[in-house]
Amino acid sequence: MNHSQSTSDCKRHMLINWDGGSIERGMLNHRQGLAPADMVCMIEEIVDEHARAGVDTYVHVVFAQFRANLSRLKLLQTVSRDWKPDCQEELDQEGIDLTGILIDRCRYHGIPFLACLRMNDRHSDSVEAEFWKAHPEWRLEAYRGGLDYRHEGVRDTLLAFIDELLGAYDLDGLEFDYMRWCHVFDPAEAEGHAGLLTEMTAQTRARLDACAAKGGRDRMPLGVRIPQTLEECRALGFDVATWVKQGLVDYLVPSDFFCTDLNTPVEDFVALTKGTLCRVYPAIHPLIGRGYELGLMESTHYRAAAHNFYARGAHGLSPYNYMYTWDKRRNPWYMGSGLRWPAALGTLRELSDLEQVRRHDRHYLFHTMWDEGAPTGADKDCRIHLDAAQPTGMQRFRLCEDLTDSSLRAVLQFKADGLDASDDVEISLNGRTVPSPRITRVAHPEGQTKYEGRPMASFALFLIDFPRGENPPMLLDGDNELSVTWCPGNSGGAVTVDELEVYVYVSDDLRPDVGQGFGLDA
Repeated sequence: MNHSQSTSDCKRHMLINWDGGSIERGMLNHRQGLAPADMVCMIEEIVDEHARAGVDTYVHVVFAQFRANLSRLKLLQTVSRDWKPDCQEELDQEGIDLTGILIDRCRYHGIPFLACLRMNDRHSDSVEAEFWKAHPEWRLEAYRGGLDYRHEGVRDTLLAFIDELLGAYDLDGLEFDYMRWCHVFDPAEAEGHAGLLTEMTAQTRARLDACAAKGGRDRMPLGVRIPQTLEECRALGFDVATWVKQGLVDYLVPSDFFCTDLNTPVEDFVALTKGTLCRVYPAIHPLIGRGYELGLMESTHYRAAAHNFYARGAHGLSPYNYMYTWDKRRNPWYMGSGLRWPAALGTLRELSDLEQVRRHDRHYLFHTMWDEGAPTGADKDCRIHLDAAQPTGMQRFRLCEDLTDSSLRAVLQFKADGLDASDDVEISLNGRTVPSPRITRVAHPEGQTKYEGRPMASFALFLIDFPRGENPPMLLDGDNELSVTWCPGNSGGAVTVDELEVYVYVSDDLRPDVGQGFGLDA
């Protein structure tokens, strides 16, 4: 690792995306009975705190489920599905537009405000949307609540909304969020219809360019939030390479639907943007995996994700659903829930500075995000499943750490669910057998509840310690392979290797906060 770079050279972009009304609703739920003037102050305060945290682009959802009605020009109120402030009538009477307040406050701080369109939001109430009910001929039959973009009427409706939007607000740009909910075509036809999305993207680009020219301003950016692999993008009909090559989009946000994926091949997207001004901002989500009651990322986890992403060329990060960090709708027993508003934004300030990320401990989580298939349709179950017929299995994981550096020390751990005390395992890393003296095995016959991780009846915890400055290291700087072979004793059935994690501990001589224990420097 090169620690000689200055802090200013290590700054990265922080582009935050907010659900329509989610952050405002989260604040207002705990402050009832606000007058309109007080609500305006609260909205301004929200933007002020983002500015203090170093957020330099504010993206806000204004369109979902084809519900938006700009005739009222009150986007933030009309688009949100379940948030209606107590003083809604007073807001209307006084002509207060909360979205306009957001835009003005962002401009006050010099923060671009981008309007986000959720391209096919299929939350449970999507079937109640008037547009969906009015056009059964345009529905995406395989996905309840979704619309099929192969129909010109669907695409034209979206473009008409964009026209109205650009005429109503002095925006800085747009973002298309294809991760809500990924499918815009029938899967069997998606690749064949990719040209339709490219044409629609080009039409949007032309509208933004015309709007920018009319206002005498620079290019207005168009970003796209897409799956975290190019294979998934192609399968869904997202021709990202053409969008970049033709100069239609200005940034890419490779993203899982719900979780932070440390294995995201950021370099594939960066390669597409080489020689262009298009940038890559991988998404970070507070959730670790679907079905984890305790699945909220902490600062050490976020640093690990940022370290991996920056190592492969990311120009910044894009937090999504970040309100889960302080929203009481999440599990109240979770220890990290004390990181409330606005303190949790301080983590984002640190993550935008690569030098700060390098100087602090990092905790890499390679948990299964989707054990029953991801919303994109891809298989994301990364667990190792072993039985008598297949006693050996492998899990790939990305760890962008140079462990020949003597300032770093690492510990790898995983859990083997269903392992009997009489059973044994052989462990290899990148084709090298891990010597038994390095392995610590701790039995947990009592298992773990959903409040401790993924529920397990009984399991064994394995820890592997890596000394400082090992050369060559068993853990590679980049992509690694963990191989586990089950050697049954008296047990039968099956074993699942789950919750693979790597702790990287940074020596005190690199840390500005000497004396704090691992994981406490949040």
